[in-house]
Parts: sequence; C-alpha cells; structure tokens
Amino acid sequence: MDPERELASKVDALVGRHSTVKRPGDQVDDRNVPVLTDMVSAPEWSPPASEGTPLAGMSDAALDALSQEIFTRVYGKIDRDLAHKIEDRIAAAMANHINVAITDVITDMRQEIANEIGDAVNAALADQLRRK
Repeated sequence: MDPERELASKVDALVGRHSTVKRPGDQVDDRNVPVLTDMVSAPEWSPPASEGTPLAGMSDAALDALSQEIFTRVYGKIDRDLAHKIEDRIAAAMANHINVAITDVITDMRQEIANEIGDAVNAALADQLRRK
C-alpha cells in the first residue's frame, strides 16, 4: 500500500472511531489508529543540582562594583536609545510645525511683495501723470 493511501486510511479510521454513526464500509483497527488523547508516561524530571551561584564567592565590594557597572551599562544604553527616540519624535513634530510656519511666511511675503509692487507701480504712474 502506498504511503498516501495508508495515511488516508488512518485518517478515515480516526474519524470513524470518533463518529457517532458508523458507516457501512467502516472497518476500524484500533491498534493502528493514533489518538491524540493517549497518555504517555514521561520520565521523572528534577532540576539539575546547583553548585552555588557564580556570585557566591564574591566579596561585598566586588558585588557592589559589579552592580554599579551593570547599572551604568544598562542606564547608558537606555539613555542613548531614549535620546534617539525623543530626537526622532521631536524632529517629526517640529517638521510639521516648521512646514506650517514656512508656508505662512511665504504666503505673507508674497502678499507683501505684491503690495510693494502695486505701490511702486501706482507711484510710478502718479509721477508720470504729474509730469504730463
């Protein structure tokens, strides 16, 4: 029997085993059908015996120095990461505010330049009309 047919027959047998209504062609061989709820005995497990912690032989001064070094390293990493994140957030927030401010300044400048040009043209025309 090829492996696909064998697997299909096992699946059919498993489905048929748990079916409440037996089909006429069902022939279930309980010995060859895997069941997910079968109990398996596992060997007893116990944690490995510890020979003491590596820190047990250290003096209080060495432990203090080690804890200070760990604190300094962790604080430095957190400080750098936090500084980069804050910088990125500020840059993103400031970019929006700067874009709005620049747009407002350009709009105001265009209006002021247009007013200045209009005033200059009116003054030139008035001078021309006075000369005639």
